[in-house]
Amino acid sequence: MANENGARLRFRPAGSAARQHGAPEYGPLGTGCPAVEQAVTALYKAQNEESFWTLMNALNYALELDTRVLVPLQAAPDSEKGGASWAEHPVPAEKARDLPLWTLRTQKGKNYLPIFTSVKTAEADQGTAARPMAELLLVDAMQKVLDSKEMDGIVLDPWTTSATLDASLLNGLLHASRDTDEPGEEELHKGSQAALAGQWADALHYYEQAAEQGRAEALSMLGELLYEGKGVRRSAVQARRMWKKAAEAGDETAQCNLGFCYLIGIGVEADPAKAVPWFKESAAQGSARAQCLLANCYRDGKGVAQDKRRAMELYRKAAADGNEDSAESLKKLEAELGSGAAHTASAPRKEPDQKPKEKKGFFGKLFGK
Repeated sequence: MANENGARLRFRPAGSAARQHGAPEYGPLGTGCPAVEQAVTALYKAQNEESFWTLMNALNYALELDTRVLVPLQAAPDSEKGGASWAEHPVPAEKARDLPLWTLRTQKGKNYLPIFTSVKTAEADQGTAARPMAELLLVDAMQKVLDSKEMDGIVLDPWTTSATLDASLLNGLLHASRDTDEPGEEELHKGSQAALAGQWADALHYYEQAAEQGRAEALSMLGELLYEGKGVRRSAVQARRMWKKAAEAGDETAQCNLGFCYLIGIGVEADPAKAVPWFKESAAQGSARAQCLLANCYRDGKGVAQDKRRAMELYRKAAADGNEDSAESLKKLEAELGSGAAHTASAPRKEPDQKPKEKKGFFGKLFGK
């Protein structure tokens, strides 16, 4: 329940006067926080390590953009109906600097500062819909928690698809330095940040620079841009060529993508026998999607001798890593083998004429399946 101890202050919203519009502002009253909102939703649904790191990347990017958020103040809620919305007309940061913040208290006695990424999420519950709000920089809101002896962390959008971060995570986000000594690391990072913002031409530019410095992941991302037609003319042939270069340099995602190109014929004539070695390379590095696709090959005898038992082993590994397609395929294959059809040859299945649904690379982490 909410922690409402302390002085009770009373404010009135500034009213509905038009805000001064200048350069776009990242925050509830400007462009919003789409990358953070999508990452919170993904983590809420998936609850896995990949989604966690996606959220960390999104928050890092939000901090770099000086993103603003809404935080509730420790003040008496406005009891008047029909008044201006506090979320839409928050107390400016400079006036809210020394005002106490309102926190949520858990059953274990921990206090978390609610942080809202949009007006909609702030007004999703009556507990904050009528409560005075302040608009702060995300970095300032996080630092207030670290400076406080009473707060244990933050909770992002607590009334919807929420995510909780304790003080140690906040400290890491605010104070950990990124090692950019490796050639191309800085350019790769800038490319990822540009892609996150939908600035595809900039992303292309930075990935090309990183690729020139030998970064295999940048080559893989150039393949993504070429395949999706982001910032450059769409070309499946050029995408496959980029993935081949990245795969030969050891990039796990590119190896899986290249295998899929050979499997169904993306930018090259289909040849499952050439797909299998690349799936094996990627699977050996831990790619759950590659394990799933390799299992499909063993199950159907595509590019390799049919071996349904081996397929089951690979499905189990991929399913344990959270691959939903593998979990479903495993159930079906177990039912088939259990019914005495273990050694019955089945006709090859037609693969869907599209890219694999794996959350692969940067775009997969950003946009989901």
